Formats: sequence, structure tokens, C-alpha cells
Amino acid sequence: MEDFVHFWDGEKWNGPITDGHMHLDRKGRCLDAAYDFEKSGGTRLILVHKPDFSQLPQNIGDVSSAYIETLSIANEVRESTEIQVQVVLGPHPVVWVHQLELLGEEMATELHLSSIDLALEYFQSGDCVAIGEIGRPHFPVSSKVWNSANKMLEDILEKCASYNAPVQFHVEDRGSETCTELNEICTYANYPLSIALRHYAPANVSPVFTSELPVSVSMGRGSIEKIASTVDADLLSKGKHPPILMETDYLDDPKRPGAVLGPRTIPKRTNELGKYLQTPQEDGGMGWNQQKIAEFLWKIHRVWPDMLYGECR
Repeated sequence: MEDFVHFWDGEKWNGPITDGHMHLDRKGRCLDAAYDFEKSGGTRLILVHKPDFSQLPQNIGDVSSAYIETLSIANEVRESTEIQVQVVLGPHPVVWVHQLELLGEEMATELHLSSIDLALEYFQSGDCVAIGEIGRPHFPVSSKVWNSANKMLEDILEKCASYNAPVQFHVEDRGSETCTELNEICTYANYPLSIALRHYAPANVSPVFTSELPVSVSMGRGSIEKIASTVDADLLSKGKHPPILMETDYLDDPKRPGAVLGPRTIPKRTNELGKYLQTPQEDGGMGWNQQKIAEFLWKIHRVWPDMLYGECR
């Protein structure tokens, strides 16, 4: 047996626990939120750049300052905890939508693409492990804005493909249709699907539903049962299942405490998933054995994050 098997004792997962998408903000709880994650069992954090929507960047200097602030927070978490932190940098697509009014489409798009170039410099230097959030608005917009967002997304993916840089998508939720379209855009841009992760994904992790994209699932209520019922056990056993991560998308917004999900959520949901998978089918569970459960949780929290972002150093 692999050495990860002993991490699942039938009641609790004692192995690594990764939150695949979390924000921290000095105006919010910041280090206190990281402490909560660690005290609950969290060991690895994918820290995603959080734009300041109250003060949108107007030039690349503003973007650079914001990126440096995210990297500084990551270093503070590393110095203050035992949490392994990997950083994702990029311009948020909703920022671009708001900048259309502020700067006009030409300048807003030019700044957005320059922000991608700057993030890719940090990727090359090893300061960040992926580019994101990239994508398109998650709310209704005009057809002109929608088409421009998709064209820009294709341009971004072409840039990222040249560096083999992983991305995290911020997109609307239209179920499998959204995943199908992302697959198509990746194909047009010659971008590898294996590192094109859909953030804040629904809990349906079937490769048919996700169009074989890696997903970071929002672990709200009902997510445990949906993941368990849609994971392809055959592909999983063959080591061919597209990556699945868990996330909170914790916003660390003092005006919205706990939004979207709190920093303690992933350790809690990990144990709930293990117990549900272990529960006999006649009692409403999945009836998995302990080795199979341990292998799945190990992949979620160690193997798949390493595949996407490299090992933490």
C-alpha cells in the first residue's frame, strides 16, 4: 500500500488539506483567517490575487503595486504559519468590465493584457504558479462586451500557452455548457486542457460534464454528495481522472464576513466526504473501502495540486 493510506482512519483525514482558491485582504481578517485554516487542519493554500474594486487600477503601475501586495501577504502567511502557500496572479475579468466605462474598451483591454504580461513575468520568476482569475463576467452583459471578453480570453490563453502557465477561470455558471465553451476556447488558443482549471465549479465532477477540464469545486452544502455520485471511479482507479480540487473562494471582505465560504470549510468538508464515501450503500453512502477513500483524498489535496502548480518548496 502507498504511504498515504494511513491518513484516513475511518473518522478523520490526517493528511494534507489544500484550499484551491482563497483570497486574503489586509482590510479583512488576513492572517487570522489563515490561522483558522491551519488550526482546522489546512496545510496548503492557493492564494489568488484579489483586486480592489473600490479603487480600480488605471495603469500598469497600479497593477504592479497590487500584485506586490498579494505576494507580500503570501510571505507573511508563510512566516507566521506552517501553511504552504502558492500564489495566483492576474487581472480579474470583472475589473475589465468596470474599466470599460472608466478607460474605454481600447485602453481597458490594453491594460488587461499588459497585466497578464506582468503576471507571466512573475510566473517565469517562480513567484506565482498560475495566472488568474481570467475569464469573462459571471453576470449578464451586452453581446458586444460578451464577444470582446471571449476574444480577449482567447488572446490571454495564447499568451499563457507560450509559457505553459496554468490558469484559473472566473466564468458564469451555465452548467456543462460553460465547460464546453471553455474547452472550445482552449482548443482555438492551442492551450492545454490539463492545466485549464475552472474555479468556483459546480460539484458535478464527471468528465462529461466538465469537458475534461480540471475543476476547483465550491464546497457549499450538497457538494459532498454530488462529488461522490459523479466522480468516475473507473478513470480514478486508472489515474486518468481530470484533477479535482476543493475551494472556499473566501473573500476576506470585512463588509461580508465569511463570504463566500469560511476558511475552516475545506478541512470540515474533507472529513465529511471521507465519511460519506465510507458509509455503506444500504445506509445511503457509497461503500468505498478505506484505501480507495485515502487515495481519492490524497489526490485531491496533494497529487492534483502538484500536477497543476508544482510541488511546494
